[in-house]
Amino acid sequence: MMPQDAVRKIAIQPEKKSVPIHNPQIEKKPSHVPLSRFEGTVLAVTSLVIMFLMVSVVSAKIALSKAQYDLQTVNQRITSVQNKNVDKKQEVSELSSRSRLMDVAKKVGLTMNEQNIRNVNK
Repeated sequence: MMPQDAVRKIAIQPEKKSVPIHNPQIEKKPSHVPLSRFEGTVLAVTSLVIMFLMVSVVSAKIALSKAQYDLQTVNQRITSVQNKNVDKKQEVSELSSRSRLMDVAKKVGLTMNEQNIRNVNK
């Protein structure tokens, strides 16, 4: 066995932390830069102008849609009136045909003398 003196006594020394010579404080950088009054005013005016333009575009689109609807309604009325006009012209044409006029004249007791008829062209 070894004598106890022969065994080295190693003292465990605590680990020294390196301490800087001066104590610098870490400066936090601001996450945002403050706006000046001029920048805030420009930002507010620009926002208002953009909002106004957005509202005016939407209202113009609505007005355009209403005008298209009104135009479509007017075109449908025009087509309806034109169809009625064509029907009336056809009815006038049928009522004023020579054979019908001759039938009406015979029912009333009128006769037509072919020698007294003259065609006039405009």
